[in-house]
Amino acid sequence: MTEVTGHVIDPDGEARRALLEAVAEHGPQALSDATIMDNLCRNRLAALPGESILIVSAARADVPALLRNEIPELGNYGAIQSVAATLARASDLDNAASLWVVREFARTLGMIAPGGTQPTPRIVPGGPAAEAAGASAGAEAAGAAAGAPPPGKPPGSRVLTRNTIGVAAAIALVAGYLGVAAAAHLSPFPAQTVAASSSQSPGTGQSTGQGTGQSTGPGTSPSTSPASSPDASPDASPTSDYAILLSKIPASVQGHNNCQLIGTQYGATAVIQCSRLNSGAGTIQYYLYPSPARLTSGVSALLSKAGFHRQRECTTGSEFTDFLAECQSDFHNQTPFMTGSIAEYTNTSHDPLIITTDNEQNVMAVLVGTNPGDLLAYWKQLNWIVR
Repeated sequence: MTEVTGHVIDPDGEARRALLEAVAEHGPQALSDATIMDNLCRNRLAALPGESILIVSAARADVPALLRNEIPELGNYGAIQSVAATLARASDLDNAASLWVVREFARTLGMIAPGGTQPTPRIVPGGPAAEAAGASAGAEAAGAAAGAPPPGKPPGSRVLTRNTIGVAAAIALVAGYLGVAAAAHLSPFPAQTVAASSSQSPGTGQSTGQGTGQSTGPGTSPSTSPASSPDASPDASPTSDYAILLSKIPASVQGHNNCQLIGTQYGATAVIQCSRLNSGAGTIQYYLYPSPARLTSGVSALLSKAGFHRQRECTTGSEFTDFLAECQSDFHNQTPFMTGSIAEYTNTSHDPLIITTDNEQNVMAVLVGTNPGDLLAYWKQLNWIVR
């Protein structure tokens, strides 16, 4: 979103992608390492000097640790506001700019879901005030855009200026940009799959099925996006759960910038989406659960949201031979050893989907394809998860 000055923070989402890639490469602890962040900004964000200074300042202040300390008392969004104010005071930064970088760190760590609509400070043409998640952040953003010192700071106090960050207005304006990107692409029920693939033949690990006979609750029409708000009380740190879940995703699926953390939907403690896959599944979403009971509950919730109604087993004579819409079964594979469940169905655009679990690892996966036979063949290879 472009404001009256024509500048916007991280307009193309390059800084957000760089943070996600840094965590994928070095682990969540990278966000607390100023050296890693400085190298990242030099190599990836040379054209974004303002964003770079904010990111390095946040790492130097150990924003992830500050957030973890504040969340138990203030909740996710309250902690973000508090830590942003602390960072602004400690580093002599503009409040609105600090709010942007703290929210990006929280988003990268899975503390808030992507596509959030929490109010953010923005400049209103013709007015000194800004719509803000906090009054002080809005006042400072407006003052920076107008060239006046923010409230509570003497005229000589330094905020982010053109000399220190490159473009003053780019840092003063948070502009409602946060979370607007690509929410429609984070659904396990997309209108179109992002990648098609050629047919594959089943590999090792052919699975045999045993019916559960279990039906899901009353269905609703398939949703075009999963629940966007984070779990109210996740069982473990989103940071550590993200790293655990990432370790269960094969390198062939992760590929080059294919995977990103997208929240904590359906009771999961971490959710990662991998897209642009050159396989029978063009997109796979992975959900990590803290226990078998929570895994079972998550599967039921997702299938209910999708409007799934079990009509049959997914096997014929204990063998998976064809993709059978509206089927659900348990499966037991010997080599490699793996037990779980599988449900096959199509969404409103008739893309084939498989919802499956790895019961030993408490992981649910949503596989989305374009060709039913190719999707089932890919699932039967069991190459979509690390064993």
